[in-house]
Amino acid sequence: MRERSNGLWHWLIAATVLLMGFSGTSVASGDKDIVGLQVDNFRLQDHTGKLHELYSANAGPAVVLMSQGNGCPIVRNAMPALKQLRDEYARFDIPFLLINANLQDNSASIAAEVDEYDYAMPVLVDGDQSVGEALRLSRTAEVYVIEVATRTVVYHGPIDDRLTYQVQKGAAKHHYLADALDAVLAGETVAVADVDAPGCLINFANRDGLSR
Repeated sequence: MRERSNGLWHWLIAATVLLMGFSGTSVASGDKDIVGLQVDNFRLQDHTGKLHELYSANAGPAVVLMSQGNGCPIVRNAMPALKQLRDEYARFDIPFLLINANLQDNSASIAAEVDEYDYAMPVLVDGDQSVGEALRLSRTAEVYVIEVATRTVVYHGPIDDRLTYQVQKGAAKHHYLADALDAVLAGETVAVADVDAPGCLINFANRDGLSR
């Protein structure tokens, strides 16, 4: 389908998330079963104060969500590829969103990061970490493809195999996110649905350690 190319308000938002809920939000430490996780609707404010709904009325067949954290070099290096894919799949009305569940980050610091690195993409601010917990986030740069029809995660992992902790490759050999989107658009099962994603650790207040 594509060629591989080179204070009160916050409380109200948090309450909305909790009321709208998630399915299966009781997560055991070490649980890696993210693919197949059902994700109920939620609303969060982005870094500009705009409210976003996961399953908006104009959403296409899938939603792409990537975890973001200020200062993470892997996220910064991944953004050009993510923006390219957003543009390539725009005709299918697939929303591309970032989500920040870092306790040390806030709307102002996230906005500064967005401006400095030209993210040009909404960053949802998960200040109480309720969404991050429900999604079983553990690191930044984790990508989720959520199929709208079933409201389930059908892909979880990195954008591609270009970014690692040690080196940034010149070109990707495996285009995991694009392949997952193509499968959803074709009504097929995602062949490679769960891939370990390098990223910076997200510290969760209610966890004793890493979830993965």
